[in-house]
Amino acid sequence: MISADWSEDAEVGHAGRRLSGDSGGRSDRIVGSILFLIVIIVWGARAGARYGPEMYFEGDCPYYISTTLSIWHDFDIDLSDQLRGGLAVHGRQIALGRNGQWYPKHPLLMPLLTVPFYALFGMPGFALFGVLVLGSLAVTLFLLARLFAPRLAAAGGALLMVAGTFLRHYDYNITPDLLAALLAALGLLLLLRGRGVGGGCVLGFAVLAKLTYLFLLPFAWVYAFLRGGRRGLACSIAAAAGPLGLLLLLNLALFGSPFISSYDRNIVLQDGALTIVSHRGQFDQGLLHGLSGELFDRNHGLIPTSPALWLAVPGFALMLRRYRREAVLMLLLGEFYLFLFATYRYWATTRYGNRFLILLLVLMAAPVALALEWMADRLKAWVSVARSERRAAAQSGS
Repeated sequence: MISADWSEDAEVGHAGRRLSGDSGGRSDRIVGSILFLIVIIVWGARAGARYGPEMYFEGDCPYYISTTLSIWHDFDIDLSDQLRGGLAVHGRQIALGRNGQWYPKHPLLMPLLTVPFYALFGMPGFALFGVLVLGSLAVTLFLLARLFAPRLAAAGGALLMVAGTFLRHYDYNITPDLLAALLAALGLLLLLRGRGVGGGCVLGFAVLAKLTYLFLLPFAWVYAFLRGGRRGLACSIAAAAGPLGLLLLLNLALFGSPFISSYDRNIVLQDGALTIVSHRGQFDQGLLHGLSGELFDRNHGLIPTSPALWLAVPGFALMLRRYRREAVLMLLLGEFYLFLFATYRYWATTRYGNRFLILLLVLMAAPVALALEWMADRLKAWVSVARSERRAAAQSGS
């Protein structure tokens, strides 16, 4: 069982520690609630101080909002009534339907979830939704890190993933990347707890929130097989099949084929003619150049925008020693998505940091918590030695 305080290692030793299968009980719920309130109060206050409807005219935000408005007012997802201008203006941000409809390019899960927020609170409801997702993500990161580290270290790791990375800017934004990261974190949490059915289902819904999370599933299924054998693998695949089936049926209804997605039906003006393009052909950039930008770019690189990630370096070394299977899973997942988006033509089209790599922050929560635990243990040992030396000096002087 994972420890409930900083001193467990001194009592039972690292060799005796095992991945926890529960949430840690009432104390963890209290800490999680406090963490949620901290994020909601601090980042909610920041969002409230900056609030203005003009935020929804930045980047992709108008198209997410337009989809919600279309669902609420028109009971459909054809955006031609919400968007003014022709395909030359909006084509990159819409998906041309099989009969010429202007469907959203982006996934529908977030617009569907924001409908009640808009219905109850109007336009401020979108800002409220964003803050609640950020707070929920912080709590899920705490529970994920709690599987590997003591309670305080896990809470510190989760808070650092929000305050010490580019996530700190997501108090005032409406983006499916944050929602998808929340679902991915929750799915991984369930999977690591040995709940293959719940984990597979939630990870399936993460794909509905962000299509590229489809690549997360094979890694999850391999882990499910290693942990639960064929039965664990079958349960995880079967649970994910429901959300994936919904996606395939939606593609069939909107675009005429289950394997044609909204990202395959974008419109651009080329040589004076409107042309359908697919994002599949936009992963065509040089790997090394993309990696350099993802790591070192002043505005989007992980190193300048997310200094808390330095703690993950020693944290992963500790994790590999204590929880090798889980550490390898997270390393492979992180490297895959780092390399994948390094080749994406538009990886830098993100307002705060690199939203395409929020999943990496999810994966770093546990290693950062382990590093904090190690630092606290070393500090405690140093204080103990210093006290012993002072007592010895006092006794020798007397």
